[in-house]
Amino acid sequence: MTRTLLLALHITAVAAWLGANFVQIVLSPRIARSPAATAAEWARQTVWLGRRYYNVVGTLIGLTGVLLVLDGDWAWSSGFIWVGVVVLVIGGLMGVLVFESLMTRRIVALDTGEAESAAGLLRRIMQFAVLDTVLVLIALVAMVHRWQAG
Repeated sequence: MTRTLLLALHITAVAAWLGANFVQIVLSPRIARSPAATAAEWARQTVWLGRRYYNVVGTLIGLTGVLLVLDGDWAWSSGFIWVGVVVLVIGGLMGVLVFESLMTRRIVALDTGEAESAAGLLRRIMQFAVLDTVLVLIALVAMVHRWQAG
């Protein structure tokens, strides 16, 4: 039962990460066509997601993942586990080093009426958002297929 609960929490946390990514990828370009104040508020909320939501989700993924390895039949030598660890680390680093920086710059551009700069920043943000999502999907496939399970 413990393993089932851990696995359910792990899958739910991954779904939360992917779900938030998909919502942002779909809505961000639409909201960018709104008045600058609306777009800036959306950007502020995405910064909040990065600081709070994704941190909680990432912590839950990492914690349940470690507990699943410790409590399960898998070994740390399994390739799929390390794919997940690497994606989690890359996602966290992109959140801190890329998304927050670009989004903060976008907020300033929107607040100061620099529409062209704000649009360019959104394009860069969206590229990284797609990259982040693809990496999570690769980790998901690695987990489902248990790449190099040991």
